[in-house]
Amino acid sequence: MTNFARFLTLLLAAAPMPAEATSFLFIRHAESTANAGTAATPQEVLDPPLTALGQQQALDLAKTLATYDVRAIYTSAYQRTKLTIAPTAAALGLAPVADARTNEWYFGDVKSVADLASLNGVIGQWAAGNTGARANLPNAESLDELAARVLPALQEIIDAHRNDSGTVVIVGHGAETGFVMPYFAKNVSAGFAFANPMRNTGIIQVDLVGGQPVVTNWQGIAVAVPEPATWTMMLVGFGMVAGAARYRRRRTMARIG
Repeated sequence: MTNFARFLTLLLAAAPMPAEATSFLFIRHAESTANAGTAATPQEVLDPPLTALGQQQALDLAKTLATYDVRAIYTSAYQRTKLTIAPTAAALGLAPVADARTNEWYFGDVKSVADLASLNGVIGQWAAGNTGARANLPNAESLDELAARVLPALQEIIDAHRNDSGTVVIVGHGAETGFVMPYFAKNVSAGFAFANPMRNTGIIQVDLVGGQPVVTNWQGIAVAVPEPATWTMMLVGFGMVAGAARYRRRRTMARIG
């Protein structure tokens, strides 16, 4: 095997994930009183604080993120995302940027906690493919509407850091991050997202491949990354160059041999 053939073999082995420099960690907030079922008012359900367990999860998350080269932090406008990342931000000396466009799914104008009883039925409809379903409440969002609100904010974050190095952290929510991710990264399906819902402080890693966001790890599950067409064409180009070089060598050897 020639040196170039060895090089091409190694290149082909690496081809499935030619990720670019920046990694993006999408993290669900720590446990809130709404998650624990102890939120007492509609307003607390909408913007709950962390529970004691959630506060500990935030401290544990800071230890996990200390192993990454975190360069920027983003949150939603809700306090549970800000409180989740506060220990990390303090340890790293970073100021998180809040964006209300990445707030959790707005399930509608709730007048009482009892109004929340129908929400699981809506999520079940989404999982079955009816992503236009909404709760029977005023101003409720469908999954499609949630994605339309969130995606521009995520794309702006990607564009702002695509040429950077290190890691960018985005702290969000279960539906806003987990259920919207198939709209954002095309290598995960809605079926996968609903079968593997985000847990509190769960992490989804997104990398850029061929300039496009792809999920490479979903809460500890390695996710297959498709080979981008541009990468395939580059490999074909290497092969054509190698073939031309071999042809020239043969002609040269015929002349001098």
